[in-house]
Amino acid sequence: MRSSIAKRYGTILAFATALVGGVVLLVNLYFLERYSEESVVAGKQHITRLIETEKIRDSELMASTIASNLDVPVYHLDFSAIQEILEPLNLEEHISYTYVHDLEGHIIHDGTPEIQTYNQPVASLLPYSLESFSDSTSRQSELRLHVAAPVVVGTTTLAVLRVGVDFEDVNKEVGLLNQQFEKEASELRSSILLYTFIAITLLLAMTTLIVFLFSRNLFLPIQTLVDRCYQYAEGNTTVQFKLARKDEFGVLGNALQKMKESVTASQKQIEELAYLDPLTLLPNRRMFNEELETMIDWAAAHDHKVALLFIDLDHFKQVNDFAGHDVGDQLLRDVAERLSSLLKEVTQLIDLPIPEKLLLSRLGGDEFVMIVPCFHEPECLSVIASHIEQVLGEAFVIKEERHHISASVGITHYPEKADNITELVKQADIAMYAAKHSGRNRHRFYEPDMNSEVLEKIQITSGIRDALDSNDDQLFLTYQPIVNLENSEIVGAEALLRWNHPKKGMIPQDYFIPLIEKSQLLASMTLWVLEKACTDLASNIYPIDKGFKLSVNISGAVLKNKGLCKQITELLRHHDIPNHCLHIEITETSMMENIDSCYDTLCEWKETGVDIWIDDFGTGYSSLGYLHKLPIDGLKIDRSFVTDRSNKHQVIETIISLARSLQLETISEGIETKEQQDYLTQMGSDFGQGYLFSKPKALDEFLKLLPEN
Repeated sequence: MRSSIAKRYGTILAFATALVGGVVLLVNLYFLERYSEESVVAGKQHITRLIETEKIRDSELMASTIASNLDVPVYHLDFSAIQEILEPLNLEEHISYTYVHDLEGHIIHDGTPEIQTYNQPVASLLPYSLESFSDSTSRQSELRLHVAAPVVVGTTTLAVLRVGVDFEDVNKEVGLLNQQFEKEASELRSSILLYTFIAITLLLAMTTLIVFLFSRNLFLPIQTLVDRCYQYAEGNTTVQFKLARKDEFGVLGNALQKMKESVTASQKQIEELAYLDPLTLLPNRRMFNEELETMIDWAAAHDHKVALLFIDLDHFKQVNDFAGHDVGDQLLRDVAERLSSLLKEVTQLIDLPIPEKLLLSRLGGDEFVMIVPCFHEPECLSVIASHIEQVLGEAFVIKEERHHISASVGITHYPEKADNITELVKQADIAMYAAKHSGRNRHRFYEPDMNSEVLEKIQITSGIRDALDSNDDQLFLTYQPIVNLENSEIVGAEALLRWNHPKKGMIPQDYFIPLIEKSQLLASMTLWVLEKACTDLASNIYPIDKGFKLSVNISGAVLKNKGLCKQITELLRHHDIPNHCLHIEITETSMMENIDSCYDTLCEWKETGVDIWIDDFGTGYSSLGYLHKLPIDGLKIDRSFVTDRSNKHQVIETIISLARSLQLETISEGIETKEQQDYLTQMGSDFGQGYLFSKPKALDEFLKLLPEN
């Protein structure tokens, strides 16, 4: 009986224990399931937020850094320098666009060599939701981050840099990681249930302990990783995600550790980009500004002087064009090394507030700046500048080839000339341009009257751009007759570009044309002149005189621009003009600067049917060796030989004799007297041009000189 009661009560107790234990176990399992789900969700959210936050921070820092390097190129509208700065961005797969636009929202540069979107409204190129995106904060649209950074000089905002950064790869990576995270967590939850039910069948009394141990053993790694994600997001960069486990959590911890190392490496690279020039490892513009500020404060406190030398390499672009950018990059590194050695000699006896290596910076392109502290007299700076010109004037041997460059140096100093960073840099830059315009390979000290000179050139360049964009006939062509010297009959004319500025009046062509050739406007202006000349020839001149020959000057700088050469070829083919009616004139010197590419280009133009003449012949690298190789039709004798009263008749006779032996025609320009005409006719010159026959005339006046049909 007892045994049955004991058995019964034992059974009841066992059942009650099992029931209570089962209820407790189910309650625990329920809360464990909720805890697991919330931990997984929290981990996924923090991982996603961490990666996106770092990506946004990196993108904004990159845009800010690039914008700070664009201030001087944008200020001077130096499209080549802007292209060089934006080009590394365009090579990145995750960068969808780069735009530099002015404060009115018009594109200045889009990072492409052709600047295909130039002057377009930036709003038309952005997503519809971002048309009013005008501040400098980051915005997201779908899978893309749109970053804006102002381009500032001093306190003045010149333009805005906009960069589109694709988040698609980041989102995919986060998605895959979250999927893996969720999958492994799900497998672990299933394992917990399985282990728990097995534990019930083995020993109900140990259920609570088993659940506790399992929860602690299985869910502690998740919580650990979540806690460490919080710590890393709060700025603790020493946190480690690796776990001493070989299971899935160990794999996940290793993956997070690799991601952290990758983010850390990216941050380090961005920090270096923010303060160091990646090519020369010299301080960049950002660090230069900070160090110059330090030097000014130090000089003010100790009653010292600080000088700034702005160094710009002369003809560096030719090294890139002819020898390649790899040689150009090595040359810049060698220049940095020579300047660093020179600076070390200059400052070796000075107790500086900053390391000596921070006194030399590369601002971008071929521009360097040197800070010189504690000089006594301006003559000391002149000696240093002369040493710079000397050390950079020595040949650079790269890949067993010798390359020669020179440097133009602008000098200013604190506190006599300026007392702040912006003015010092501006003054040194202006002085450097004055040195370049004085003949290069020299130095100039800043003087106040230089401001007006540089401003004048900037206004002229800007005015040319406005004139090209407008339809108010500021730019127009005049035509100077070319005559047959034997009978003085007009056989053709030379098209000459003129500019009637709305405020300044007629601008001398000798003043504004060289500015065009040094700017990014050369391509547009060349095509404009050729298009206008061909239109006038086809519509107005050819119907009157079927044998007329129109000459158009093409700048030698065009020969280096393959894209523009192709555009000219297409334009020549487009106009239905007889082959004999159009001449292209190129100066001898510009042809000889790159004879190989010149030959290919001239052959392409020759295929269109035009005649090609060498202008200003005899003033350049005259050589019999190239004349018979080039597809040319005539030589134009420079006016200096015609108008010079000294004994240069022998030169003229030699040129005419040479042309006759090669079956080339000759035009003598600058004829002002009948005596000159008679002499040139006697020598055998075919055609002539000069004030004796007519000054350049507008189209309507020129047409009156032509005989009527």
